[in-house]
Amino acid sequence: MKSTNLRVLVVDDDFMIAKVHASYIELQEGYELVGIAGNFEQTMELARELKPELLVLDVYLPDRSGIDVLRTLRSDKISCDVILITAAKEIGIIEESFQLGIFDYLIKPFDLDLLKETLEKYKLFKIHLQSLAKPDQQFVEGLKKFRSSKPSVGQQPQKGIDLRTLERIKQTMLQNENPCSAEQIAHLSGVSRSTARAYLEYFIEQGIANEFLQYGTVGRPQRLFCLMK
Repeated sequence: MKSTNLRVLVVDDDFMIAKVHASYIELQEGYELVGIAGNFEQTMELARELKPELLVLDVYLPDRSGIDVLRTLRSDKISCDVILITAAKEIGIIEESFQLGIFDYLIKPFDLDLLKETLEKYKLFKIHLQSLAKPDQQFVEGLKKFRSSKPSVGQQPQKGIDLRTLERIKQTMLQNENPCSAEQIAHLSGVSRSTARAYLEYFIEQGIANEFLQYGTVGRPQRLFCLMK
């Protein structure tokens, strides 16, 4: 993924709630708030002008609904992911929003930690999406993990993953054509061996990297790692 921040447009008819969500998003590493909108017309105008990667979108707007925003984004081929944040609990709205390709759906009221978790998941989704030139089925399975329902308490696979460290280790591996050991990757990227091992295991789980064993004449075989091509 590019080093630039993910650009976010927040949409909510309640200005105070919009400000709370916007301020919170600005605190998250890897994100940049580009605007706030309070109705359909403002949203579409800003989406076309600012071209955000992500909309944090409420369903209930004073002129038209958030579902209308989604429909218009898709029909006008405006490339933008959506996290729907709303008090709407109707099955029909939930079903149609997922049919229109939203990334996630959060029902008000919710703890801001849940929004943070979703934003972290979206960052990792974007990193994974751009990690391979020739995607395969394993790559697709990795993407699906980010778009599935949230893990239950105590089963949070992305906890402890830092975007900057992830990018640093990935760039180190991209700059080296030959497979490297965890120790070599740690040295080249400037992280500890335990950190390098943890992120390499994460890469393998997500289908981003391959691991194989190099056998010598004596001693244990050495584990080597390289990014999928």
